[in-house]
Amino acid sequence: ELLRDAPASALLELPLLHTTSRPQAWPSWAQHNQLDPGALKFGQGFEHLYYLLEAAVAGLGVAIAPQPLVAEDVKAGRLVAPWGFSQTPAQLALWLPKRAADGRARQLAQWLKNELRQAD
Repeated sequence: ELLRDAPASALLELPLLHTTSRPQAWPSWAQHNQLDPGALKFGQGFEHLYYLLEAAVAGLGVAIAPQPLVAEDVKAGRLVAPWGFSQTPAQLALWLPKRAADGRARQLAQWLKNELRQAD
């Protein structure tokens, strides 16, 4: 709510929550929005996106996350996306052990693709 009508530069005053697996997410977002990445104030880092999002819901800071993974929370009003979502070169990947390379793995991959397409 705090950021709903604010300019992107309002983030420079807030703790930015982040995942340790994507340290470039906030700097990339800042550059995309004509902000100096060096001016960002990083808050707590999390190993898992789930914990990051729960911290944001709890009011511990501002999070950045892929749209397909937060769409339901935004729709339910648990999270807000004050500036919408931006395209990035980041990709979601499904990694499977070689022994799982059977028909079930392909079915899972196809199901995930279909689900993500429907989320757009």
